[in-house]
Amino acid sequence: MKAAITEWQGRIAPVFDVSGTARIHGPHGETESLALPMESPQGKLDFLGGQQVDVLICGAISRRVREHAERLGIRVNAFVSGDVEAVWAAWQSGTLDNACYSMPGCHRCRRRRNMTNQPQGGTPCPKETEQARQAPDP
Repeated sequence: MKAAITEWQGRIAPVFDVSGTARIHGPHGETESLALPMESPQGKLDFLGGQQVDVLICGAISRRVREHAERLGIRVNAFVSGDVEAVWAAWQSGTLDNACYSMPGCHRCRRRRNMTNQPQGGTPCPKETEQARQAPDP
């Protein structure tokens, strides 16, 4: 399986439709960073399809572009945010649905947080766990 993660300065690009770079992870652990065509979002997807990408991990994506990806057989994990390496590790471990990888204000995030904006159940986010370890005792 090949996965593409849209990237901007080491983090998930906030909007797929205008992203310029994708990090491609191959089935045998190989990784390459590729420039995406800039003419249209559909052109980016056609390019990724030509690279035999099966999964796209990205920030926000418009509905019609997502539908185009699905027609090409590319499964989309959208409205993701965070450090590219942490997101890749979360996808590999099956924890990408953790609220800490959701874009602020998105529907994915609202499903996993209560009214006080605190995560509900599940595994703590790695970055939240690290921050708690480094915080001084009260």
